[in-house]
Order: sequence, then structure tokens, then C-alpha cells
Amino acid sequence: MKKLFALLLLPSFAFAQEVVIKGKFSGDTKGYNKIYIYGNNVKNDSAVMVDGNFEFKVPFEKPFLPLFYTEYDRYVKRMYTPFPVLVEQPGEVILSDGDITKGMGSFKVSGLKSASEYNELRQQQAEVYKKVNDQITAKFGSTWYDRKNPKATEIGEEREKLTAVEMAGLLNSFISTHPDSYASALALSMGRSSLKTADMEKLYKLLSAKTKQTEEAKNVADYLNGLKSSAIGSTVKDFALTTPDEKLFSFSSLKGKYVMIDFWASWCGPCKQSFPHMKEVYAKYKSDKFEIYSISIDKDKAAWLKGLKEQDLPWLQSLDTKNISQSGFAVTGVPTTFLIDPKGKILMKEVGFEPGGNSPLEKKLVELFGAK
Repeated sequence: MKKLFALLLLPSFAFAQEVVIKGKFSGDTKGYNKIYIYGNNVKNDSAVMVDGNFEFKVPFEKPFLPLFYTEYDRYVKRMYTPFPVLVEQPGEVILSDGDITKGMGSFKVSGLKSASEYNELRQQQAEVYKKVNDQITAKFGSTWYDRKNPKATEIGEEREKLTAVEMAGLLNSFISTHPDSYASALALSMGRSSLKTADMEKLYKLLSAKTKQTEEAKNVADYLNGLKSSAIGSTVKDFALTTPDEKLFSFSSLKGKYVMIDFWASWCGPCKQSFPHMKEVYAKYKSDKFEIYSISIDKDKAAWLKGLKEQDLPWLQSLDTKNISQSGFAVTGVPTTFLIDPKGKILMKEVGFEPGGNSPLEKKLVELFGAK
């Protein structure tokens, strides 16, 4: 039996999955020969180039997007732009024809289909940004990017509008020709905050049935549902999330109260900056008619619990393990706050943090409960 047990264990080692990422740079590194890798669900690591060649072997568990930069960029150029490589499955990615003086953006990407297609899309996106910037320069002059420009607000709004239109056109072209591509799903998921709802719906429909099963495409579907569910005047659909003491808490139990739902994360600086003032608001209005309910979008439960301990928040807390932030509220950034009336209807939404107490939401609280 012992011998049989040993044999049964062998396959788990024999079929361990990994991604091999190989690259080659040309040019004088001036002695700065390291390449760095980092990112979500990626162990920070580095590799040393030998004759311009480097290699990383990374365990594969699920699709991920490792980021790279060079020691040369960090110390010679004193700046760097992270270079992403999209990995959908185990295999090999080849980064070739790189010029160390031009950085990792000079690489040609081959091997895994997801990596090469995502790099193709990024190059097309770079062309879009250049086209938009050229249009803005033609209209507002070469110093349009100066923050002191008296037309800075107008320029920013027009640039954002032009980018949204051009990017929607680019994604329509790319997804139409790559409906099965993991890169299509990722690009649509990452662009959901800047695209119009109608464009998002149209682009989502272009994805193949297979691609719609990816986590990124499901996030897009949840986001589209969330946009409808979180419209001002809509009634919040009941949901239940776990509290720090492992109990299931249902939103419907707050019926009859005004509720301020606060979406946050332990890694969010503005969220943490908002808490001292939120504690003041809570102390003013906490009653059988008002409650604050914070929902963390942390992926790491331990980080969430640590953050709660550090912030010492006295109101209701849950961890968003069911993607309620997307499917119910279409949250694209934190902090984001909603004010809900006693019947569960959404009255207001605010993105960001106003420390002075003059936000529309706080003015609404004064209107409801009086100045305190």
C-alpha cells in the first residue's frame, strides 16, 4: 500500500503547471542587467540578463497579468513604464528584438496567443492616445497639458470624450476580429469605467460564448447589471455578505433606516483618509433611523481584517465575496458611497471623498435629520 501511495503522488508533481517567459535585449546595459517582475498574484522577483538574455518561470494557477520593468530604465532613464504580459494558460512567451535603450515596449511578443494578442491591442491603444493628443494639440496648442492652463478643465473633458469615442471604435474592431480572445475580455473589463453603457453592451455582445465564461467577461456582465440596479431611484436588491465574525448579514435587515453604503478597500488611501470624518458623521446621526454599512472590495480577507483593526470602525462591516460592488452597484473606484432611503431606494451616489463636510450627501443628511 505504501508503494501504491507513492505512485499516486507522482502525477501531482509531474504535471505541475508553469509559464516560461524568455526575453532578449540588444544594446549596452551600462551594467544594469536586472529585469523585475511584479503584479497582483505575482511574487516580486528579478532575473539577471546574460548576454542580453533573461528568463522567468512563474507557477500558473489562473490567468494573470505580470508586469515587468528594467533596472536600466530605473537607474539610467530614472523612469519606467510597466510592461504587461497577458497569460491565459501555461506555456511559453517569447520577448524578442528588444532594445535596452527603448525599454520593454520595443519587444515583439510571441508564443502564447493571449500575450501576443494583448500586445497587439496595446500598440493599437497607444496609437489612439497619440491621435487624440494630436487633435488636442491642434486645437489648444502644444502646452495643453499644463495644469495651470486656464482651459485645463475644458481640455480634460474634451480629451476624455475623444478618447472614449476612439477607444470604443478600436475595441469594436479588435473584438470583432478576436471574439475568442482572452485579451478582448480583459480590455473590455479594464475599459468599463470610460466607455458609455451603450458601447459596453454592444461590445460585450461581440464576445464569443466561450469568452463570456471568463472571469473578466463575467465582471463586465455584472457591471452592466450593476449600472441598471444602481440607478438613482432604483430599489436595492437584497444581498447577504459575511461580517468579520463570520455571520451572514442581509441588507434587508436595515429596512426602515436611511443607510449610507460605503465601498472601500484596505489598500485605498483616500478611503482611510475619509474614516475620521465618517466617524464624526456616524456619531452625529447614528440612531434607529440611520446606519453606515461599509463593504470592502478586498480580495485578501486577512488584509481586510487587518485594515479593520487599524481603522477601528464602529459601524457595520462586510467583505464583498459575491461581487456585489459590480453586480449591484457598478463601482469603478473607491471610496464610493450610496445613500439609501428606508424603503431601500437609492437616493444619491458619490465617488471620492470630500473632507470638508460640504458634500451633497452630507447636505442631504442635514436636510433629513437637521444640523447637529
